[in-house]
Amino acid sequence: MTTAETWHGIFGAYNTTWLPVLILFWLALIICTYLLIIKPSDKTNALMKACLAIIFIWNGAVFFFLYMKNSAVPGGIPMLIAGVLFAVDVFRNRITISFPEAGWKRYVTLSLIIWALGLYTLAAWLTGHPYPETVLPVAPCPATIFALALLSGTLLAQKPKVDRLTLTLLFLPLLWWAFCAGLGAPLGFGFYVDLTLLGVGIYGLIVLLKNWKLIGKEKAQNKLDQMKD
Repeated sequence: MTTAETWHGIFGAYNTTWLPVLILFWLALIICTYLLIIKPSDKTNALMKACLAIIFIWNGAVFFFLYMKNSAVPGGIPMLIAGVLFAVDVFRNRITISFPEAGWKRYVTLSLIIWALGLYTLAAWLTGHPYPETVLPVAPCPATIFALALLSGTLLAQKPKVDRLTLTLLFLPLLWWAFCAGLGAPLGFGFYVDLTLLGVGIYGLIVLLKNWKLIGKEKAQNKLDQMKD
């Protein structure tokens, strides 16, 4: 069984070894987010999904299977699944990532993204988990918060362009990890910042359930409109 001391030690070894790579991933994610906000297009969508694919596959293969080995199955496999699904959608383009245009939906989406990209790690530092034994922005938990925020925001956009099956398949491994780590890290290792991961998981699940049928209806309506044209 992994103790709290061992858990933090694993993060310390991982961060120290791979810090340049993790900084590169972090900067790439910030740039992709900026481009997606100011200039949304198929190209920026593909860049974001490619970036997320690399980060999730890295987290699954390197972090879990080489470092956090005791959680390789419950953590590594969902990361790999999410990464592969993002990678496949770079070419299939079944999900067009978008942001709500205004109101609380946009503010919540952007707030969660900012939390995942920096404030999460700052909160961890301020609550007694300084570098190197902290959780950096592209680690599995903040990366999951980021991805759930993006997908939930896409569902809350005015006219979401998503395939229901593809979106649901992406949500499943992310929600699994949100509930698994969102409960496991605070209870098992005293890392209470991950309660925010649990909260985002609950938020994402509610958004998915409330909009799941609407996605199907919109898709059917789009097909009817195409037939009329």
